[in-house]
Amino acid sequence: MGSSGKRLLTRLMALVMLVMLSGKFTACEPEDWMLQIDCADCFSYKPDSANLIVNLTINAENDSVPLTFYLGDYEDGVIDWQDTATTEEFLLYSKMDSRYTVRATYLSGDRIIEAFDSDKMTIYNANEECGSPCYIVKGGIYDLRLLE
Repeated sequence: MGSSGKRLLTRLMALVMLVMLSGKFTACEPEDWMLQIDCADCFSYKPDSANLIVNLTINAENDSVPLTFYLGDYEDGVIDWQDTATTEEFLLYSKMDSRYTVRATYLSGDRIIEAFDSDKMTIYNANEECGSPCYIVKGGIYDLRLLE
C-alpha cells in the first residue's frame, strides 16, 4: 500500500471515529448524553407512573406560574392537567411511557411569555448493571426557565 493509500485509510478511520463519538453528544436530553446508571435510583418493581419534573423561574414578577400539561403534542390540544407552580421545581405524578408537553405562562411587563417543552418518561431495565430486579425512570424532565 502506497503512502497515499495509508493517508486515505487514516483519514477514513478518523472519520469513522468522529461519527461514532458524535452520536453520544447529539441526543436531545441531558440524561441521554451518557448513559450513566446510578443503582441508587433503582425500583425493585416496574413502575407504571413516576414524577414529571418541571424546572421553572420564580421571581418577583412571576411568584406563581400557570402550567398546562398536554398529553402528546401541544398542537393536539389534549389537556391532561392544569396547575399553578409557586416553587422552581414542580412535580406531577404521571403515567409512564406517555409523551407530555408542558406550557408555562410568564409575565414580563405587559407581555405574556409562553415556554414549552416536551418529553417522555420511559423505563430502563438496569438488571445487568445493578442486579435483578432494577428499573430506572428516564426522561420526564422539562426546562421551562426564562432566559436571563
